[in-house]
Amino acid sequence: MKRLILISGLATALLAMQLGTATADELAELVEAAAEADYSGRQIVVTFLDGETMLEIVDVEHAGSLMMVGNSQGQALFGDGKLSGVDGGLTVSTWNAAQMSDKYSIGAAAAIRRLDRQATAIDIIENGELRMRRVFDDATGTPLVTEIYGGDGKLFRLTSMLEVNGLPAQLYGGSNHDAGEYEVLLPTTGHNLPTGAAGYFLADAYAAPDDSLQGFYSDGLFSFSLFQIEGRADSDRFDDSTALEFDNRRYERLVNPGEMWVTWQSTGSTYILVGDLPPDHLEQVLEELPKPGSRNLFSRLWNGLFG
Repeated sequence: MKRLILISGLATALLAMQLGTATADELAELVEAAAEADYSGRQIVVTFLDGETMLEIVDVEHAGSLMMVGNSQGQALFGDGKLSGVDGGLTVSTWNAAQMSDKYSIGAAAAIRRLDRQATAIDIIENGELRMRRVFDDATGTPLVTEIYGGDGKLFRLTSMLEVNGLPAQLYGGSNHDAGEYEVLLPTTGHNLPTGAAGYFLADAYAAPDDSLQGFYSDGLFSFSLFQIEGRADSDRFDDSTALEFDNRRYERLVNPGEMWVTWQSTGSTYILVGDLPPDHLEQVLEELPKPGSRNLFSRLWNGLFG
């Protein structure tokens, strides 16, 4: 299961490289500038969900197409279709561009100050409600703040730079960032993954390790990876998960500061969804993906009756 972390992270990194291909011109320019910015600093990522707060502080460095994120548990480096970390490295050679859904509209840019810097804030609107706000440093292009809002209008996730420092020392330190072996993920068309769900389209499908499949889905703003594994796949990653239940269906959900994991079993396969979806988007997506099978329902009834 550790390998799934890398695959999902790589997909998210690819999306970050794609955004701006189909957005409003001003936002596209800001995102492009952020993709080319050189900066380092500390960043906080916070998720607010069901009355709980999940928080993480990381060190970040960004130079050209490379970004390094680290904390006390290790570092991850991604860019140019590659991702490497404590669990190894993965690479893809091709990927499709993420297209921004027409359900989003872009608000007017606003001049603000953040971290004593002149900055530009842009709102992204969905169905007349604020879905995301992004703030960029005018001088360097550094992305300073990203706020994501749930369907209830409440703040769901906050990513914010706590401090912005000089040039990224490690990325400019002359280290060979291509050192080590990378496992190559091969695109595949021989799969039965859903072609879309709740406005998210299947951008790419890969033959993942351990005879599993991985589909990368996006609506141009948010993304998720869906892993399909034959048979039953258990992982201690979900030991601290909580039940997610709606419409008489049960899933296991694990919420981290920057992402959400959901797993269930259906028609002889185990599914794992990893993504940055707001809660209302997650429920809409799950509604259109393969449902937890009747075996899960029978097991719940059996356990309820006999313990």
